[in-house]
Amino acid sequence: MAFSPPLSELTLPLEVLVNGSTRRAATALEHPHYWKWGGLFLPLENSVFVASPADTVLQLAHDFDLPELLLLSYELCGTYRFPVRGEETAYGRPACMMPESLRRALYGREGMHGIKKIRLVLRYLLPKSGSPMETVLVLVLTLPPRLGGYGLPTPVLNVRCYIDESGMTYYIPDLWWRDRNVVLEYFGGRDHTELHDMVLDNLRRNDLLDSGQQVLVAVYEHLANGASMDRLAAQLSHQLGLGKIEMSREARERRRELRTRLLRWRGGVEGRNREGA
Repeated sequence: MAFSPPLSELTLPLEVLVNGSTRRAATALEHPHYWKWGGLFLPLENSVFVASPADTVLQLAHDFDLPELLLLSYELCGTYRFPVRGEETAYGRPACMMPESLRRALYGREGMHGIKKIRLVLRYLLPKSGSPMETVLVLVLTLPPRLGGYGLPTPVLNVRCYIDESGMTYYIPDLWWRDRNVVLEYFGGRDHTELHDMVLDNLRRNDLLDSGQQVLVAVYEHLANGASMDRLAAQLSHQLGLGKIEMSREARERRRELRTRLLRWRGGVEGRNREGA
């Protein structure tokens, strides 16, 4: 954040961004840092500013590895927010940015540290994820095998799927391979625990099947157990008309490591200590 109240009101030492390298020597402040590419700061109040979501991702590329940057970017492009100070995960929130916003933030910053990592993030970043577990599921399924994923095609997330010819009735699948008529729904957490929700989920599944969609269901246990996740990925690959999933020991270990990293990310999976088999 950047503040502009009187210096006498601030506690020293200060960490300050300046917009020119020569200004580091022109200030008596103790810790000036030169931000070469400037920075887009958004006003919160008259004297309080915060870095934009895209600039935040760019700055954290120096310290975050690829899985961490992907999880952060999916949250910012999604409709959920990880807990803050012990609060519950928030759902149904407006997206903070879109992948295109992050892509535009790269213009003119070719020499910036971490730029290659950001370009890799953009290759696998999708908007509209509705929960932390949806994000983990998407990454596990679509990241390439060398990164611990299954390398499956990219779906669209939480977009309208019309189930009648009049275009009046629709559902919003979690993951939808629209060109293959394949839907994957994640059932888990507080959104699918009540009897009423379970009934609605089954009615929704029947309607999607009747409209020509192939529907598969994922639960937390798939992500928590390597063998279960392998079976789900194989079933999904079959429905998509693709080949067999690699089942070598090395591939399974890379997948276990990725799942473990993703599930340990703070927030929606906080408190779950189970690891994949």
